[in-house]
Amino acid sequence: MRMDFPAAETLLRGCPTPLALVSPSGEIVATNAAWETRVGGGALDARVHEQDRAALAAALRASLDGDATQTLDVRLTREGETTRLSFWRADERSSWASAEVTRDVEEERKARILLDCFRVMEANIWSCDTKGNILVSDGKGLALLGLVPGQVVGMNVFDLYPPDSAAHTIVKRTLAGESFFYEDVTEKAHWLNVYTPLHDGNGEVIGLQSISVNFGEDLKLAKRAKALGECVDRLPICVWALDKDGTCTLFEGALGRQMGRTAADLVGKNLFELYQERPDLVADMKRALTGEEFVAERPMRGTQLRMRFVPVRGPFGEILGACAATEDATEQLLFEAKLREQLELIEAQKRAIAELGTPIIEVWQDVLAVPVVGTLDAARSEQMLGALLEAVVDRQARFALLDLTGVETVDEATAQHLLRVVDAVRLLGCEGLITGIRPSVAETLVGLGVNLAQTRTLRSFKDALRFCAGLSRAKR
Repeated sequence: MRMDFPAAETLLRGCPTPLALVSPSGEIVATNAAWETRVGGGALDARVHEQDRAALAAALRASLDGDATQTLDVRLTREGETTRLSFWRADERSSWASAEVTRDVEEERKARILLDCFRVMEANIWSCDTKGNILVSDGKGLALLGLVPGQVVGMNVFDLYPPDSAAHTIVKRTLAGESFFYEDVTEKAHWLNVYTPLHDGNGEVIGLQSISVNFGEDLKLAKRAKALGECVDRLPICVWALDKDGTCTLFEGALGRQMGRTAADLVGKNLFELYQERPDLVADMKRALTGEEFVAERPMRGTQLRMRFVPVRGPFGEILGACAATEDATEQLLFEAKLREQLELIEAQKRAIAELGTPIIEVWQDVLAVPVVGTLDAARSEQMLGALLEAVVDRQARFALLDLTGVETVDEATAQHLLRVVDAVRLLGCEGLITGIRPSVAETLVGLGVNLAQTRTLRSFKDALRFCAGLSRAKR
């Protein structure tokens, strides 16, 4: 007896279970909405994996031949899904079929783990449609944003975030089919956000889904990293790193852009190969990979770069790579060069002034005169002593006259300097004489207890010349 089809339609429409009326060949005669959602339309064997189609045909035949229900598990052509199909006879030319779609046991276990973790961690999930209308907003982490679950449901994400914000841009690009990992640091949280497009069965984007996890333990470190990142992005420096094989793993900073380099140009590429025409740079990188920390200055594209290399080590001290901070040192090096030139000029001027301040004059045959003017400190004494000894040897002098006519005051240190000069020239066979001691200076020397017994002193420079001339005639 043929089943009354209107009655069959009533049954299909009212049944919440995925239900279909199937012909002996596997063609779908009629279905309900639940079947369309769970299994899909079209011929049944087209919805089942090809390796399970023979078992499917056998179960259909068996259901028509007897009164028993035939049940089997088959894989659907939808990835990751299986279903348990049950067949029983409707009439001599068709069978009823019901479907129970189940997840893989491993997938169920993963889902439970994720759900349990989500209940205790500071995380958020949310979703929106293609127009930006928020469909889902849930999670313990919403409290860090001053929200409660469901509070923003029904609002539009494009109204919540201004057009120039990073979130606005990322949502638009995700709805266009891209996926993103986006890191953000706020006052209360350090978020890692994942954005992925939501697709329908035909692969069309029907919305966006996102999860955000707070790494709160690292918030202070994250804030420091964000501040450092902003500085590197604005200051005329760049920070870069490479692994032990020479592959660039990091390149950030305004200086890189200034020199026409970006992370896209370098990250992932081998720097040894990229800079093989610059053996000095390659040598610096390899030197850092040996574990040495140092500073190198190198020219590049009309700029003088100063690079500070630091090796990167693992937990057991092994070398993992190296990092470097590079700055534009062109102006600083020019300034340092000018400063060195000025210092050299000052030193030359000081030497010239010192020579003028203590001139050595050959006033008579074998007689040298050193007029001392002003203060005789340790530095000036050393300069005068060296110059006088050199002049005594060069000119074979017999007498060296130290004239103090221009010295107004004297202290113990000055007196000791004079005695050192006299003792030194005596060792070269030259007699040192002190002339022109003023009364105030003589009084000070006596008060200080300076012993000039071994040194000949004369009243004036003229008397000293007469003394030297008399000794010279007597020796003839």
